[in-house]
Amino acid sequence: MGKRFKVSWLCVLCVVLALVSVATIVTLWTIAFTGGKGGDVIAPWDRYRLPIVLIPEFYNITLWPRLMPNPNSSLYIFTGWSTVQFECVEATDLILIHSNKLNYTEMKDGHWVRLTAGGAESAPNIKSVWLQLETQYLVIQLRSKLTPGQKYQLYTEFTGELADDLAGFYRSEYEEDGARKIIATSQMHPTHARKTFPCFDEPAMKAVFHITLLHPPGTIALSNGMETGSAAITIDGQALLQTRFEATKKMSTYLLAIIVSDYAHLNTTQGNIQIRIWARRNTIEQGQGNYALNVTGPILDFFQSYYEIPYPLRKS
Repeated sequence: MGKRFKVSWLCVLCVVLALVSVATIVTLWTIAFTGGKGGDVIAPWDRYRLPIVLIPEFYNITLWPRLMPNPNSSLYIFTGWSTVQFECVEATDLILIHSNKLNYTEMKDGHWVRLTAGGAESAPNIKSVWLQLETQYLVIQLRSKLTPGQKYQLYTEFTGELADDLAGFYRSEYEEDGARKIIATSQMHPTHARKTFPCFDEPAMKAVFHITLLHPPGTIALSNGMETGSAAITIDGQALLQTRFEATKKMSTYLLAIIVSDYAHLNTTQGNIQIRIWARRNTIEQGQGNYALNVTGPILDFFQSYYEIPYPLRKS
């Protein structure tokens, strides 16, 4: 009798422990899915992943890096303006686009952005715009909803720091012949494109990029696409070169590359692919780029043959 009594209590204890375990798991799941806010709904701008309601198609981006420090603040900066065209796939009155450490210029209506629509339809009016720093969003609330299937263009003007932090559009320095040289270069991977221009900065959000760079005479500009032309212009009394590039393939934001420097290069072709090796001028003059120039073409041919995929670009 006493033995059966002990066994019964052991069973009850096991059941209680099992129920406690289940309750703990359910509680942890609830915290995970609600962000620990007691079941409150998480606002879209507090989530770290973009909602799949807007799909980017292309960007038109102009960037102007300053290779001299700002006399007022001693900071190196860049300015830019960008238009992204996207398609609405689900009705929404909210636009979330990534932005990090960018300062925006107000438009005539007092907002930081301008929204337009393609075709006969007009875009909704903007209700409010703000930066959500923790999740790195530029948040645009609209007074009415975007229409599924309709394409819209979002225009912004902005300023960023050309810092030496190896992230986004940044500054690199070196000495040559006793002189200090400044390079504006880029590292967009993994999530640093948003530090260069407002963008849908997730790998699946692929788009085509049209890039224009403004840079001082005597420097060169490079990007993913082949240069399509360079023209001398003047802005606020300052002489500049304006270099445009052909559109990229449809690609993720982290693949974008931008460089302004006074480098020199070596040049050859492999089939119809232009191959250029860029480096410091002294390095090129000393022949230190010759090996890279000689092996790049055969390496491209090897991988085209191995993967049975043709190299998709006009240059390397």
